[in-house]
Amino acid sequence: MTYSRQEPWWYNEESKAVLDRGYLLNGETIHDAIDRITSSVCSYLGQSVGTDSLKEEFKDAIYKGWLSLSSPIWTNAGTSRGLPISCQGCYIGDSIADITTKLGEVMMHTKLGAGTSAYFGNLRGRGASIANNGKSSGAVSFMKLFDTVMTVVTQGSRRGSFAAYLDIDHPDIEEFLRIKDIGSDLQNIFYAVCVPDYWMVEMIEGDEEKRRIWAKVLESRVQKGLPYIWFSDTNNINKPEIYQYLGCNITHSNLCSEIALPDADKETFICCLCSLNLALYDEWKDTNLPELAVMFLDGILSEYIAKTDGKKFLKYAANFAKRHRAIGIGVLGWHSYLQSKMIPFGSLKANALTTEIFGLIERKTTAESLRLAELLGPAPIFEENGYPGVKYRNTTRLAIAPTTSSSSILGQVSPGIEPYSSNYYKVGLAKGNFIRKNVYLRQLLEAKGKDTYEVWREIMMNAGSVQHLDFLSNEEKEVFKTFREISQKDIIIQASIRQKFIDQSQSLNLNIPPEMPIKEVNRLIIEAWKLGIKGLYYQRSNSVSKDMITNLVTCTSCEA
Repeated sequence: MTYSRQEPWWYNEESKAVLDRGYLLNGETIHDAIDRITSSVCSYLGQSVGTDSLKEEFKDAIYKGWLSLSSPIWTNAGTSRGLPISCQGCYIGDSIADITTKLGEVMMHTKLGAGTSAYFGNLRGRGASIANNGKSSGAVSFMKLFDTVMTVVTQGSRRGSFAAYLDIDHPDIEEFLRIKDIGSDLQNIFYAVCVPDYWMVEMIEGDEEKRRIWAKVLESRVQKGLPYIWFSDTNNINKPEIYQYLGCNITHSNLCSEIALPDADKETFICCLCSLNLALYDEWKDTNLPELAVMFLDGILSEYIAKTDGKKFLKYAANFAKRHRAIGIGVLGWHSYLQSKMIPFGSLKANALTTEIFGLIERKTTAESLRLAELLGPAPIFEENGYPGVKYRNTTRLAIAPTTSSSSILGQVSPGIEPYSSNYYKVGLAKGNFIRKNVYLRQLLEAKGKDTYEVWREIMMNAGSVQHLDFLSNEEKEVFKTFREISQKDIIIQASIRQKFIDQSQSLNLNIPPEMPIKEVNRLIIEAWKLGIKGLYYQRSNSVSKDMITNLVTCTSCEA
């Protein structure tokens, strides 16, 4: 197939504005970029995978808008200027030597454009005894070093991003929860609490000290949207069989909380990401797109390994990449797909589709990783300690990342697994402001003869909501509910269904109004833990009328 005469259907003015912010090389066209990326992937895969036709298959998937590329792939794949993977998480030991080493590692990854994270649970608490009759300054004090790095080491013109993870039973937890408070020395990092099952059980059963700490966590999420919540045991109980066999421990996640991979003293986890466009699911569901995505990311992994091997401060990430070959295929356009079919987000039909779609993706990606293991060899970790199980090319295959930029590039479909935040809103980009009108709502309004300036102005004045429009049926209003209007319990239940098919985790945001009583917020988060959700990302807050609050914590699927 030849693409030289036409641009991809999704390459509109807003897509160009996003890609022009450093995604493309100087003077590079969209065709050049796609050719650069696919050529590089195929060169690293080699002839044994069928490279002659594979490049055109990759191009076809990208031009059709089926396969969405992550930012570092657009920016760096097939170049000498950076790395095609930008997701790292390191393990920090309880020594000055290890802290210094991992600080240098984070600095180097940040310089190269990565979002980074680290687990601080090994560090002694403030006041604990150390050598020579000294006292530790505590885990949070060392986080200040990483906070400073985010201000002085840049990614071009952008500051770096870093997430600190700490166990909720760590002695410094209360100091940790004050990060980003007014007056705090730490303002430039994100933070997450790691919560084990025993702690949740004892808190729910009435342990007063744990309830006091938990109340601080909930209060912080209401006020600041943070910390992320990472359910430690849920992740370790459900980790891949190879990690179970070898006793690999998953201590924490990444900056965006979708990665569930082990790290160690000499291994920094990395994960190679792309997404499948669910808005076009009906077009590709009977094709080999999921298999193509596995091959594509395996090629990206090989490029990353070649670029990092032997490089100072990158060796621990290179060690992990070579040994595990972990990938994370995600999705975007989920809400777009539902609205195109006039299916409410929290409906039984949406949940049934969740099972169908993610079951299909899981089956196909698993089979392809097995095939690649036979062709190219399994990830080296499968050859260790007499592992008796099935050996794959990649230790993991799926992870649902946030896709804000990718959604903007790919025709402005809905981001990741998240609902649309509004049906009508302005997006501010470097090249100007863009007005987004929900395309599926616009089609409905056109059919009703209501696609008018007056109607859209009403929608805008109602914060992007259509619930006030009396000419829409109740079912139509359900379909076009925005993130803040959809039951958050429905979102959690749907995520729990999806999680059964995902070997890593999901970037799962909640949108909870400030008017919601804290006991109801508590009930939602406990429900997420009970249903096997691995982690919760940001807690967003939009003002919603009080009579809606009860519906937000009620499962609408149970009302049928």
